[in-house]
Amino acid sequence: MRRERRVERLLDAGAEILAERGPHGLTMRDVAERAGTSGPNLYRYVAGKEELIYLVKQRVLDRAIRSAEAALALRGAKEQVRSLVTDHIRRVLALPAEARLLQDVAQDLPDHLRRRVDALREQYLDLVRAIVSGVAPSKGLKRAAADRRVQLLLGMADRVALDAAGHTPAPRPDRLARPVLAMFHGGVKADR
Repeated sequence: MRRERRVERLLDAGAEILAERGPHGLTMRDVAERAGTSGPNLYRYVAGKEELIYLVKQRVLDRAIRSAEAALALRGAKEQVRSLVTDHIRRVLALPAEARLLQDVAQDLPDHLRRRVDALREQYLDLVRAIVSGVAPSKGLKRAAADRRVQLLLGMADRVALDAAGHTPAPRPDRLARPVLAMFHGGVKADR
């Protein structure tokens, strides 16, 4: 349990620095300092910078996939979208770096790790496409048009959550989700 908490702190620190500075601005020394540990101790948990970046991106995408799977398991297309958006906002409020890391491509990783991250990202986007298509059927739509709907929904959720991040008292994710859902559903109806 203690090891897991330390790894989580390291990944949180890595996520924050990645979101702030990008992969080229991330140093292991900065990650160790922000996580409250020493450089040598950091290497007990990760082999190096590439592995740390991979683990950060993997964790963000794993969380997003679990959220989308839980939403897809619900009854009703609108309930699925509500669940997806509310949980997305909750995760971004908790760790604002997640918004940027979900959008990042994995070009900064070696091919074998980049392919893993790309596969996770595609799995997540497939789940979100399935959720969005339940509300706004995309039969006959080109994939690019369906992807724009996904980007629109997630982009609105990101913007609302990032604008509210750091406010005290912490805003409720379900309240922040309401205008996003109203805009998305209204826009989908107008789009037809």
